[in-house]
Amino acid sequence: MKAVAKTRREPGLEVIETEPDHVGENQVLLKMKSASICGSDLGFYDYTPAYQKFAKVPTIMGHEFAGVIENVGAQVENFSIGDRVACESVIYCGRCKFCRMGMTNICQNFTVFGMHRNGGFAELVSLDPKFLHKVPKDVDDIEAGIVEPLSVIVNALDDVGEIRIGQTASIIGPGPLGLFSAEVLRSKGISDITIIGVSIDEYRLRIAKERLAFRAVNSDKENPMDLVMSSTGGYGNDVVVVSAGAPAALQSAFSLVAKGGQIIILGIFPTEVSLQASDLVRRQVSMRGSYGSRWEHYEKAISLLEGKKVRTKEIVTHRFPIEKADEAFRMAKSKMGSKVQLYA
Repeated sequence: MKAVAKTRREPGLEVIETEPDHVGENQVLLKMKSASICGSDLGFYDYTPAYQKFAKVPTIMGHEFAGVIENVGAQVENFSIGDRVACESVIYCGRCKFCRMGMTNICQNFTVFGMHRNGGFAELVSLDPKFLHKVPKDVDDIEAGIVEPLSVIVNALDDVGEIRIGQTASIIGPGPLGLFSAEVLRSKGISDITIIGVSIDEYRLRIAKERLAFRAVNSDKENPMDLVMSSTGGYGNDVVVVSAGAPAALQSAFSLVAKGGQIIILGIFPTEVSLQASDLVRRQVSMRGSYGSRWEHYEKAISLLEGKKVRTKEIVTHRFPIEKADEAFRMAKSKMGSKVQLYA
């Protein structure tokens, strides 16, 4: 089979020919139909210091993927050949304190598909079915391939954040997570949404404005604070989602958030960030980090897709066959697209 692998401890990837992992009695064999490239995949591709310490080499990459079950082990229940499924990204232990509390997304001993064990950028993947979610017929392969990142947004805006109808929101970072955040906020009754980026994000800002009909602003050309204060009567936003992993993005969130508001952080930052803690206290602002997702968030993400509450075709801009993975990664890195997918 063909697979996209990190085979050397240096930037880049290889499309290799290899055998699929053995399918045990309690496993299924998945034929991949759609797999999305994530920002963390780009970090692994570039082999930045954070991934030199974190990820295993060699490894077949990919943790956002979906497909059709091609074979099942003798002991597998509730799944059959032909079932369409999406896979979770975090492999949790089920034994630690956090897993026993149901917080599998922050498992003490977690590993990740495509980082620590073979992932979904392959024609065939062997999996434990406890990480799988059935995908209904009304959710197509492109949509199934974004269940994982959408579940991350569901966790952030359903559980971590406290979102109420009539609030106002800004999203800093118009990448796929930012655009999915805007879609989920709108599905929750938030109509006043501003998406903020910089000049390198111009293509994605156009998607936000022209395809998705959100207010979008390039902060290199105009001050987003002026727009936000004008639209909120000078109060600022009740919710600010930081989906960009740049220190300046988090710092600017403080100028946009209202008193008593909340900053929800999705981005992973390469360096430490200096913050004005006294301002946080005096304005009673809450700052909340959100990481990954759990079983129920995947199910809710699938429900949102089935109900057509999240527009996918506007956000998934490019799809490449698995043998053109390097071209797909270059497209994702260029930001001349939004969500980029592979298919087998």
